[in-house]
Amino acid sequence: MFQRFKSRFTRQKLPQPKSRPPEDSRGFFQPQSADELLATPLRRQYLQQLWQNSALPEGLYQRFYLAPVKQLLGNVQQVPATPKGEWSASGGFADLTLAFTTCAVRLAKGHMLPPGVPPETQAVQSLLWQAVVFWVALFYHLPLLRQLEGELEDGHHWQPGVCVPDKPFRFRFRTPENTPSIPQEALLAACLLPEKAMMWLVSVPEVWHCLMQHLNGRPSTVPLIDALLQEAAGLVHSPRVKPSVSPAVADTACVSETGATTAPETTPIPPASEINSSSPFTADDTRTLLSLFQSTD
Repeated sequence: MFQRFKSRFTRQKLPQPKSRPPEDSRGFFQPQSADELLATPLRRQYLQQLWQNSALPEGLYQRFYLAPVKQLLGNVQQVPATPKGEWSASGGFADLTLAFTTCAVRLAKGHMLPPGVPPETQAVQSLLWQAVVFWVALFYHLPLLRQLEGELEDGHHWQPGVCVPDKPFRFRFRTPENTPSIPQEALLAACLLPEKAMMWLVSVPEVWHCLMQHLNGRPSTVPLIDALLQEAAGLVHSPRVKPSVSPAVADTACVSETGATTAPETTPIPPASEINSSSPFTADDTRTLLSLFQSTD
């Protein structure tokens, strides 16, 4: 079973379509649309799994999940995630982000969030907390973009992750001494969050605070979310995986090779299977969410 689920989220050697253009002799890539960037078999597979494991209605899935994914991919184009290793190829950052996000959402499916509150509260807030897992997973690897710098064909600077390049572009990894030490992730994440998603998040202060903790690199106010992210990081061989401190999740659809890990400044987080794993009832949550957004824009 481990090998079956592991194969879902490790990078596979699937044939790539012609929509992924090679760099030219000077190292420049042609900018691509989000739909072109999502046209590879592997990325289509990740999106299919993300949809299958999402509890959002289709319209809200398109607006709250798919739209930020497309925006992020357009902003990063073909940049790799690391200078060497499994995610160092062209497009490695997009592939890693999709693999990790899909895995984290799959791990979270079937868990009651947040643990330790009355069941009626969990029922009302379930969809919102599941969406938080998606967003923190989507943003999880944004710090890797600090090590990259880009250049447009006309010589102007392009910072991967900030905007879609409007001209052919190339990129390179900064030297460690030239890598910015000031975090930019909160700003990048704020640009990716849809406005009405923010309205939804701030409707429950505990949810908003939890997301802000993640964006500022601090331990989650909900340890289960940290445990799920750590499991996913181990499974997809993320360069941001941390040292193993606990066994792998045993009762979810994904199993990590390395097990759960913890941030250096925190005490070890128990595995997700020891925190809570009941299936949520989301009808009340869905009605509440839909009532917030009656407009069709």
